[in-house]
Amino acid sequence: MEFLQKLQGELRAGINEILEHPFLKRIKNAELSKKQLRFFVEQYHIYNSYFPRLLAALAANITDDQTRIPIIENLWEEHGSGVLKHSHRVLFERFAKAVGLEKEDLDQVEPLSTTSICCEHLLETCMQDDFITSLGALGPGTEYFTNDEYQLIVDGLSKYDFLSKEDLEFWVVHISLDEDHYEDMLEVIRPWCTTAENRHKVKVGAKKAIDLEILFWDGLEDAVDQIK
Repeated sequence: MEFLQKLQGELRAGINEILEHPFLKRIKNAELSKKQLRFFVEQYHIYNSYFPRLLAALAANITDDQTRIPIIENLWEEHGSGVLKHSHRVLFERFAKAVGLEKEDLDQVEPLSTTSICCEHLLETCMQDDFITSLGALGPGTEYFTNDEYQLIVDGLSKYDFLSKEDLEFWVVHISLDEDHYEDMLEVIRPWCTTAENRHKVKVGAKKAIDLEILFWDGLEDAVDQIK
């Protein structure tokens, strides 16, 4: 069995822990009050705002053009392929506004400690670790299951009558794009997996990203019942 296929199997327990997380179940079942939903949006805004920085840091550390190109393409799409109104940050702000949060509100959000740890450690990985480790973090450790994760979120958010299909564009766009992003990332990771050292780096990065995302969701679950 190819290394990356085997790795996906090894990661499945952690991925399932995310996809079956109690907080994601609250979203999927539309169990969050509007105030609790705003709390989720505030914290996810922080997580989301880091993602272009992760891609940029990874791209800066990649040593060859062929490996870098799909990362740059992903980063370009994050910025609406040059059209600001299609930027994923703008789409998220539109979604946030639908739950009662203006851009000024988002700018003043205080992250939970778990949100900060998740985001800062991912950024540190992409800035300071070997780029092969970072490819593992953002590929098998993130993009591999984003489609499934976002579909759960869309299914739940669609149950709120104050959210329109247009309000959910941020989530729907990622469902349509991230499968391609992951396939592109596999293509650039695969040539680097010819040595045991590099395979270990990919695995370390992927497991680290999954563990950090579990921490992110754990933080939300621990705090949400205090939001009345």
